[in-house]
Amino acid sequence: MGGDSGAVVATTDRITFSSSVAAASTVSNLSTIRYTGAGVSDGSVYGYIMGGTSGARVATTDRITFGTSVTAVSTISNLSAARQQLGGVSDGSVYGYAMGGSTGTNVATTDRITFGTSATAASTVSNLSTIRVDAAGVSDGSVYGYAMGGYSGGAAYLSITDRITFGTSVTAASTVSNLSLARVSAAGVSDNAVYGYALGGNSSTSVATADRITFGTSVTAASTASNLSGIRTSAAGISDGAFYGYVMGGNSGTPGDPAAIIDRITFSTSATAASTVSNLSQARTRLAGVSDGAV
Repeated sequence: MGGDSGAVVATTDRITFSSSVAAASTVSNLSTIRYTGAGVSDGSVYGYIMGGTSGARVATTDRITFGTSVTAVSTISNLSAARQQLGGVSDGSVYGYAMGGSTGTNVATTDRITFGTSATAASTVSNLSTIRVDAAGVSDGSVYGYAMGGYSGGAAYLSITDRITFGTSVTAASTVSNLSLARVSAAGVSDNAVYGYALGGNSSTSVATADRITFGTSVTAASTASNLSGIRTSAAGISDGAFYGYVMGGNSGTPGDPAAIIDRITFSTSATAASTVSNLSQARTRLAGVSDGAV
């Protein structure tokens, strides 16, 4: 949803999980052109694209109704402050979180959305352990979520991972979950049960590197079988929550080099490969992903 194709767009593509085929879905387009928002989902009824920028940072949140694929602005879901380059995680039933980002200055701020009401508010106990933008968000869908890597400014590419405990909404550093390679703008996908993945990103240059986190232990390690088919950063990650995850769009160099490429990861083997039937209808980078089947 949204992104940069050389110009900022509101475009949304929808992927049908049973066939892996992606196509434009105009009823799902964002209410305004926007990129670098956070995507979170309750896993069944609604998905949310929170914040981002269209040239100026916004607090705007759009809500997509999965039953109809229609997207509309949801003012009660707006962020507590205008912010871009956030990471999104969700427990899949009660709360979603928009973590870190930039208000003009990089921040550790986290907002929490209550799915039952769609209302969003600042959650200081959920703030990241360090200021950070463009972390990859993954979740086991029930107990923990993770904000992996990111960038704090200067040349500070980060391997830091923070873990949020869904039962308390408290976030803390989890050193056993740190990435094998410090990087920013990786795509996060999860099978909602056993493993999550941080795929690609930028570590001063774009990379294809994939790390896999084992939810039972919170331990992260490089997974070469999961590496992207090519170097790529600033892609959107989505998942059907059972069989496949998808890394959609992004770029192989600067943000002005958008791609339509989709890679698909098979959860049973952790192997990633290009999936041409899943390619975006429009080359885009810095887009946000939500799914009715994963969080």
